[in-house]
Amino acid sequence: MPFTPFHFGPAILIGLLALKYLDFPTFVAANLIVDWRAALVFLGLWPLGGPLHSWPSTYPGALFFSLLLAGTMIYIRPYLQSALEQMNITQSFTRMKILVSAILGVVVHVTLDAFHHPNIQPFLIEGIRPLFGLMTTSQVRALTFTCLITCFPVYIAHIKDLINLNPRS
Repeated sequence: MPFTPFHFGPAILIGLLALKYLDFPTFVAANLIVDWRAALVFLGLWPLGGPLHSWPSTYPGALFFSLLLAGTMIYIRPYLQSALEQMNITQSFTRMKILVSAILGVVVHVTLDAFHHPNIQPFLIEGIRPLFGLMTTSQVRALTFTCLITCFPVYIAHIKDLINLNPRS
């Protein structure tokens, strides 16, 4: 995808559906971190030169960034807890949950991109693009947009479940 907003839909939807198993902020951040260079180019903070998607958009490259993200999130995650609670997202977190969330998040990102970016070689092997062309760019964007729209009823249902579990007297 040309820029990370398309990754928000799947990141938030999967993160909400798997609140018990994944660390929500880590998973969402992991879905975005792969496009760090594309975001800087888009914002005019990095010169355009070469492809927007390079080695970070491969599974080995994304794994490297997931480990950096996991290490960072282990330290900053406690500070995010109150912001999450204001959004009615209360979860316990462990180092393992953060690590798994970071790895799965970057895998989702690279996989989505590999369907329609001709220059992404997800396994970092020249000419090996097993997912390219299985979905068109329009189909991938429709999928990610559908995920984004689906986030709203899933989040509302989550909040309703919390209200039903903790009725106020």
